[in-house]
Parts: sequence; structure tokens; C-alpha cells
Amino acid sequence: MRFFEFADSDTGIDKFVMILRNFQGRAASKKTPAKLNWNSLQQIANDSGFEFAADYETFKSIYDSSTTVQKLVKNFNSSGIELNVPGAEEPGDATEPVPNGGKDSEEVVGQIADANAAKQLSQNQAGIKV
Repeated sequence: MRFFEFADSDTGIDKFVMILRNFQGRAASKKTPAKLNWNSLQQIANDSGFEFAADYETFKSIYDSSTTVQKLVKNFNSSGIELNVPGAEEPGDATEPVPNGGKDSEEVVGQIADANAAKQLSQNQAGIKV
């Protein structure tokens, strides 16, 4: 017998809670936020055998009726849900270094290209072949 078969629920919310806890646990082990859009949540529910119309209104009714779901979910909106993951580092946390010093990748590549172009130009002027 599988674990969810022990759940004593007429509505199937216990199965849904287990799905959310599974994703919460995965995210906690990686210390990353867990965000699911409605399409991915629908696919997960289908794969798990949980009948659920994954949309804002349906989720809101589940959220409003279950304190367990309320504790698991940090935020939800028309795009999807974000799980409450203990220890997850949000982008922009003070403990997380900012990639490339806050510059976008195009700017960084441009700076590298400029530096290399200047180096090659100065080597060519000095008669050094690269």
C-alpha cells in the first residue's frame, strides 16, 4: 500500500499536499525557490493521478479551505504558485553574490572583447604575431 492511500480525505487534498511537499523538499535540498506555473502544476497532477484543474480560481478554493496548503504556499497569482521553501535563497539575497558584478552578460562580453581587441592591436603594432 502506498503512503497516500493511508490518507483519510474525501476531497483528495492530501494527495495534492503530498505533491507540493515533494517539490518543497526538492527545492529545500537545493536551497532554491520553488515556483510552478499552472501548466506544470497541471502536468504534475495528471502524472500523479490527482484530478485538478490547475488554474487560479480552483487553486484559490483549495488554498482557502486548507490551512496545510496555506502553510506550504508562499504566494500565488495568475501565473502560478510559489512554495514556501525553508532556507531557499531568493535572487538578490545579501548572502548571494551578484553575477558579473550586476552587469548583464552582453555588457560583460563587450568589455572582454574590447580588452582583447586593444591587446591584439598593441601586439600587432609591436610586430608580435598572434
